[in-house]
Amino acid sequence: MKRAPAGLVFAVSLGLLSPLASAQTPPASSSGDDAATAARKAAFLALPDATRKAVQDALVWLGLYVGVNDGEFGRGTRDAILAFQASVRAPADEALSPPVINALLAAGQKAREAAGFQAVSDPKTGAKVGAPLKLLNGRGGPRLDFASSADADLSALYARLSTATPTRKIAYKAIKPDVFFVVSGQEGPVKFYTRFDKNPAAAPPIRGFTFAYPTSQTATLDRVAIAIANSFEPFPGSAPAPAANPPASPAPSAAAPSAAPSPAATALIVAPGKAVTALKGDDCPNPTVAGKPVRIERTDAATGLAMLAGSFASNGSAPRLGSPAQDLVILGFSGPRLAASSASFAGDQARPIVTAALDKSAGGAPAFDRTGALVGLVAPIAGEPKRVGGVALASPHPLIAPDALRAFLGDSGPASERAAPLSAGDITAREKTALVAVFCRK
Repeated sequence: MKRAPAGLVFAVSLGLLSPLASAQTPPASSSGDDAATAARKAAFLALPDATRKAVQDALVWLGLYVGVNDGEFGRGTRDAILAFQASVRAPADEALSPPVINALLAAGQKAREAAGFQAVSDPKTGAKVGAPLKLLNGRGGPRLDFASSADADLSALYARLSTATPTRKIAYKAIKPDVFFVVSGQEGPVKFYTRFDKNPAAAPPIRGFTFAYPTSQTATLDRVAIAIANSFEPFPGSAPAPAANPPASPAPSAAAPSAAPSPAATALIVAPGKAVTALKGDDCPNPTVAGKPVRIERTDAATGLAMLAGSFASNGSAPRLGSPAQDLVILGFSGPRLAASSASFAGDQARPIVTAALDKSAGGAPAFDRTGALVGLVAPIAGEPKRVGGVALASPHPLIAPDALRAFLGDSGPASERAAPLSAGDITAREKTALVAVFCRK
């Protein structure tokens, strides 16, 4: 087995993180907590996938979450969110508000920067992993060793590395045959965590790492070890390894496909063949939706509203209009995916402002109150948002006022009425078929 020299390692002790059991344990059910847990889960899962994973990563760095950054809502994620909300004296309600998400991401980023956490690569294999460079001193401290094997027998390597000796204690070991294995334990005064993955189509086909650090630094470094394990990429850019029989000779490599274009805006279908958005015609003279050309039928220069005409299927009824409230949900596109973002209302009815984490492509996104009434559209967004770990931070965005939207649509739609509060997930499920991504052809 070839080993690439490096001066870093970490370990995850038994119970810290088991990649074979990455699915989180669902929250326990009880009559008193069921409704609150369901609301929290719906609100969390309505967040963009990247935001959910970034929240979990930040909670790991703060020592509140022990698990995989999978974007799911299990007991560990729920308890960690509640603990953080309590630490900043935020209401332990169903949603992570934009200011709380900002505070959480900033705290996680501060912890990462303090450790000097950066992705490092093994020049021999290309495997990548995050490493806390500021904590690595090479004098009996944390160490990271990449390793690889040209021998594709993963089981034999597992048998060798998982064998206990008088000085090597195995705390945890598990293997998914022909996919990966993990072994953790302690050797003398050093903890270790070893993982190897297999991809028969790669060369070398087995790649892994060992993280090790002195037991005297456990309290400080356990949380860092979890972040490192979550960051491991054994075969960057490759297709996932198959679970069983290796394929025949791989097909000749082809040119990598170009990155998919990002939408220019979000549009809401308001009638058969009609969708309203916020998009300046000069910025997008040739719009398309789902790969088909659409026409900008009319615009309002004062607000940026635009009516698109195309082969849109109506969702059955005109939107029910209301007035902005303190707690809103915005449905807009984040890349190719529709995402729900919690938003807080500011300003006044004539010049409304919402604070939310939105991508540029959320211009034109509808804002709903918690009864599901449409209370405005996000005005055109000029530039990309500030990001932490690739996730957009919440910031103020002008909202096109309901009166302007009513005037533009030429029909006030059904009047808003008192209704039972809805979760972000409920609103997303109800409205997702009425949202389309708008692209701009050159």
